[in-house]
Amino acid sequence: MANSSVSLSLLSSIFATVAFFLSWSSVYNCNYVQFTTVQDTSLSLGFGLFSHSWYAISVPLGGSVVFQACIGYGSTAIDGSMKAARIFSILALVIGGIFFFRNLIGGCVNPNKRAYTRSEGVAYLSACLFQGLSLLLLNSPTVCTNNQLIHQLQSELDSRENIQIEFNDTCTISTGARCCIAAIVFWFLAALASCQATSVEERKGKGNDGGGENLREPLVPDNLL
Repeated sequence: MANSSVSLSLLSSIFATVAFFLSWSSVYNCNYVQFTTVQDTSLSLGFGLFSHSWYAISVPLGGSVVFQACIGYGSTAIDGSMKAARIFSILALVIGGIFFFRNLIGGCVNPNKRAYTRSEGVAYLSACLFQGLSLLLLNSPTVCTNNQLIHQLQSELDSRENIQIEFNDTCTISTGARCCIAAIVFWFLAALASCQATSVEERKGKGNDGGGENLREPLVPDNLL
């Protein structure tokens, strides 16, 4: 029983570690979704929760050069879906991260003692839920359905006769969204393993308490003496 609960606890910590870093990557990645080109080139424009990739076009003698950078949204209007996605993604990162770091610090301070609580499983499950809700970004007009930055860039490209590039009107998921989906799975697995470890430990504790009570009972009942 003890080995079982320790193994499940360790498994939960591993899942939570993977989920945390995947969640972090999805939040601070400027390629959550992307717009590819109609010409099916390697050129794409990525958009994240807090930043997006952008291109600077230089036209020197003899051709053109395209520079890519990751920048913030600045004065771009943010819609409700994007605001909600930002909030939910941060909540997932904070709630899951608190228990992840608590276990990490607790394991370093006292590696032989593990605190089994239902709150950890609930926290990981909440992180899983909030991580899933951050996918609301896919319904954001600012990012996916009516991206004004794409329209602006397309207008600039159309004005240049020597550049024949046309972006698609709809976005597709990219690295950030894939990290988010993977984080959802690992937060759920961490919650499942944590709850199972706590259940095993509670059954073990009840078994020990029951055995102790039987040992404290007298061998000969008092009413027979």
